[in-house]
Amino acid sequence: MSSGCVLCGAKGTEVVSRTDRHGQPLMTVLCSGCGVLRNDPVPTPEELDRFYRKDYRESYKGATEPRLRQVWRNLERLKVHFIEFRDIYSRGGDWLDLGSGSGEFTFLGKHLGAEMTAVEPHEGYAAYCREKLDLDVAGRTLEECDFPEGRFDLIRLSHVLEHMRDPVASLTTLRGWLRPGGVLYIEVPNIEAEARNKLQGRMFHFGHIYNYNPVTLRHVAARAGLVELPETAARCAGRCVGFFTAGEGGVQPDQALIANADRMREAMRAHNARRLPEPEDGTALGRFLRTMTARLREARSGQRMKTHRAIADAAAADLERSLKRLMGRD
Repeated sequence: MSSGCVLCGAKGTEVVSRTDRHGQPLMTVLCSGCGVLRNDPVPTPEELDRFYRKDYRESYKGATEPRLRQVWRNLERLKVHFIEFRDIYSRGGDWLDLGSGSGEFTFLGKHLGAEMTAVEPHEGYAAYCREKLDLDVAGRTLEECDFPEGRFDLIRLSHVLEHMRDPVASLTTLRGWLRPGGVLYIEVPNIEAEARNKLQGRMFHFGHIYNYNPVTLRHVAARAGLVELPETAARCAGRCVGFFTAGEGGVQPDQALIANADRMREAMRAHNARRLPEPEDGTALGRFLRTMTARLREARSGQRMKTHRAIADAAAADLERSLKRLMGRD
């Protein structure tokens, strides 16, 4: 590309992979100025529109609607998330779930009393949410949304930013949709952790255009005029998650970005050199066994409740009970 990196402006890149996680051709480069990893070339808007409406879930999950075990797993994780950040979510208000996927966050937020707006471009998943969870989900992309300025108290962007071809422009749009004091939650996969945890060559995906670590995530948010909430920063430190609000001052200095590029360069060198993963928490075999055990537990739990809606209703009731108990102690 002739233009510089959208995160830092640097023009230098280094090829770190020539295939995707399935062994198909896909060029991934590392920005020498900040360390963000991205597809080269960046897909066109037309390519992405076709992919996300029809093919993404099938390519990434192998199904047009979530399996029972996936719904159970998603809800279990979200219950923990709502509890950890109950000080933020207890504020209520108007919430936007952009890229709402299989709808679990929208379902729980609605159950807790928030005014929910959900947008999901994949036709199959949007239809699933409407038919199985009785959610009002619009089948649109961000570019097709025309929300007024200052519409939302909270916007959720979970595992969505990595799919955006111009993340600074997209985040700038979302910042404009926030009310004064509104909060934007961003969560993305941590490519630095995946370089340790995944088998050689099993990382990259056509749909994941930009791949972040905690430094580049916070820098791209700052480029869009967003700063991390002080009250949640310590809880999110070192993770590829964060709650952000409109403000200035979060842009990383050049030296810090160059140091991060060196860090990511070494992470990719190590990934490409090793035969087996080297997770931080134990061994590759141990991690594999824990994953298989968790999947079996998820499958049993999902099958026991029979339907997607039954799993969601049980999770919502359990979350409500837990929050009432905890908020009474806070």
